[in-house]
Amino acid sequence: MKIAFFQPPAAQSAGGIAAAIHPLETNLQDLGHKVVHSLEDQPDLVHFHGLWQPAHLSLARTCRARGLPYLVSPHGMLEPWAFRSKRWKKYPYFFLGERPYLKRAAALLGTSPLEADHLREMVPGVRVVSLPLGLTDSARPDYLTARSALNWKPAEKILLYLSRVDRKKGLDILLQALAETSPPSARLVIVGGGHPAYLRHCHRLATQHAPTLPPIDWMGEVWGAGRWPFLQGADLFCLPTHSENFGLAVLEALQVGTPVLTTRHTPWPGFMEHQEGGYFCDSERESVRAALRQFGESPAWPESKRAPLAAWARGAFDWSALIPKYEALYREIAPSAHPRA
Repeated sequence: MKIAFFQPPAAQSAGGIAAAIHPLETNLQDLGHKVVHSLEDQPDLVHFHGLWQPAHLSLARTCRARGLPYLVSPHGMLEPWAFRSKRWKKYPYFFLGERPYLKRAAALLGTSPLEADHLREMVPGVRVVSLPLGLTDSARPDYLTARSALNWKPAEKILLYLSRVDRKKGLDILLQALAETSPPSARLVIVGGGHPAYLRHCHRLATQHAPTLPPIDWMGEVWGAGRWPFLQGADLFCLPTHSENFGLAVLEALQVGTPVLTTRHTPWPGFMEHQEGGYFCDSERESVRAALRQFGESPAWPESKRAPLAAWARGAFDWSALIPKYEALYREIAPSAHPRA
């Protein structure tokens, strides 16, 4: 099967779209499918990733003229929080251009039941399918080695924030909550970069609350393989986000056996309903404070629990289990296509 992928330009990509798409593309190609990036390659169907791209609307018109089916993965761009951002610009554009384009899609693809429900509300009458994203790497638990490499002391409880430093991700809420309830022997490690104004705001909060905050390491951006020791060596991954359609960073923490603190505005309370290792709260200071207190009062998360947590994450989100579901959806949308290109 030949599938055309279209996504926003790198400069306009939000969050983890590239990180989400690359493993999907690689695994499809490993199975013998061909992923192309032009209609001139005569694909069997088209998969659009992301929204707010006039070029995608034009390509979709060409698809309809050729009788070529397409599906769309909004990747969280219609989540309530995201849609409210710059609403004055998005609202008219959505109803004039984006929604008609989405209504003509063979299916909309949500990365979680949470996102799928929001898509049904925003674009009623269109088929919506929920398929999660998968692992971005083969990393596994390596707690002691990672902590040694980062010179973290054995007695320190490392709280890790590893994400874009963006208002949506809630670092300011985490700082305020920690100033009121800091687990014993805690150290906050912040890995990521973001908008200078919001970064300055967070630094001001850290200075203002310095007497009651734990020590903070501002590491800046760390990309690629360099991020894994932080995830492997942390005692708690913290993402008090206002909104996530999926949350790849949460999955990356879980796949190396690190417990997570995140909000009910993500799909992870549902994904982890029967799984230890999650502290879930609202994206409000009091709720995050309560989750931090719960973590601080809980028995230390032993290394013996890291392997089972990581095994669960790999079993649920390994691409070997997910790719057949994507294949089945593609074949259903383009039944006349040959199974392998």
